[in-house]
Amino acid sequence: MEETLKNISTCYSILFSVFLSVLLYLSLKKCFLKEGQSRGKLFFRTLLTNPIPVYYILVFSTAVMAGVVIMFFKVVKGEDPNMIVALSEDKPIIYLPSILLSTILFVFMMILFARSIGKKMKVPNLSLVTYVYLIFSVVFILSEGGTFKETDGSLVFFYSVGIAKTTVLFIATLLIYLLVIRALSELTDRKREINWKLFVISPSVFIPVYTVVDYVSYMYGGEKVYIASQFFSTVILFLFIWAFYIIIKNINATNEAIDARETIKTLSVEVMEALAHTIDAKDKYTNGHSIRVAKYSRMIAEKMGLDAGTCENIYYMGLLHDIGKIGVSNEIINKPSRLTEAEYDIIKTHPGIGYNILFEIKSNPALAIGAHWHHERYDGKGYPDGIAGEDIPLEARIIAVADSYDAMTSNRSYRNYLPQEKVREEIEKNIGTQFDPEAAKCMLAIMEEDREYRLHE
Repeated sequence: MEETLKNISTCYSILFSVFLSVLLYLSLKKCFLKEGQSRGKLFFRTLLTNPIPVYYILVFSTAVMAGVVIMFFKVVKGEDPNMIVALSEDKPIIYLPSILLSTILFVFMMILFARSIGKKMKVPNLSLVTYVYLIFSVVFILSEGGTFKETDGSLVFFYSVGIAKTTVLFIATLLIYLLVIRALSELTDRKREINWKLFVISPSVFIPVYTVVDYVSYMYGGEKVYIASQFFSTVILFLFIWAFYIIIKNINATNEAIDARETIKTLSVEVMEALAHTIDAKDKYTNGHSIRVAKYSRMIAEKMGLDAGTCENIYYMGLLHDIGKIGVSNEIINKPSRLTEAEYDIIKTHPGIGYNILFEIKSNPALAIGAHWHHERYDGKGYPDGIAGEDIPLEARIIAVADSYDAMTSNRSYRNYLPQEKVREEIEKNIGTQFDPEAAKCMLAIMEEDREYRLHE
């Protein structure tokens, strides 16, 4: 009976090792193999770097080292160095650090191999490849662990529990592939940063901790301790599987929400740009004006050191700063001759019209700021409210500079665009009167960088 169970257990363990290696390969292929990459090369690399050969090589190496140290101490004690003493009888303390060392080296090698494979396959997130190697390493270590002192009649029990445990690990490995790996495959093509500690630390820590617990169970425990240690370790494995499945699914759901938000944001920007083109189309001489003002406004904001969110919002304000011209007749906007005072008064209504339109956008009422106050002057002589200095919102002060710059550097019905030096003189002359000093100086700095005058229309 014992011999039969031993043979079944051995064959079953070999079959499980093959199963584990195949699923590791399939997992790497499913998650990380890109079009045009060689499946054969990946299979060969997986054979060389999967946990099974690495584990046995390291265990053998450290066992030899431990044996040499033990022999040395036997010689020092005057004992026969060739006498082999059972571990359970001798209890040499040297075996625990050697086992722990081999396990730590094993984890290190798995991480090293995983990163190497990930780099070869040009994987965006190397921690995900590392995680796949480590989670399969956890399963393999569990399949190798689990020993207790042999007593009369205990071998039948030992082999029976071993077969049952291997069956459970078959199921666990299959669940890893069906649940975790499938969810992980949706995540691996993304270049978005993920928390590598979440995926790497827990399996890395579990392996050496389990190895020490298994060794201590062997040294001081019996059948009950053996059953308890194996039960709790497999429970932890299944908790790992479930936890990582939930974590990866949540990350995927979060990424989908982020993608949806970015899609909506892109669509919103495209709609605003289309609306800006529609506004500018009322005057053939201002075609592209709003897009350029938005671009210049963002450049000024960035030069002033404002945060990315504010700079982006100023860009949106710039796109829609002239939306109030929708309420002004084409005859007045396209009039080639000088406007009458009454016509100019009508033109001066477009900031208020724009404000009333944009203030209705409840998701971002700040868009109305640029439309409302971009014609205010720093000295208080602007319109529609005649406010001055820092009473004018910063965004409007920035857009005012960008608006004037584009007006001077674009062709009009009555003139061509002005030379860069003339534009510079006008901005310098109006610092502190028409323009906010800081915004104007930032515009001048941008012009200084644009020596070839590429910014103009």
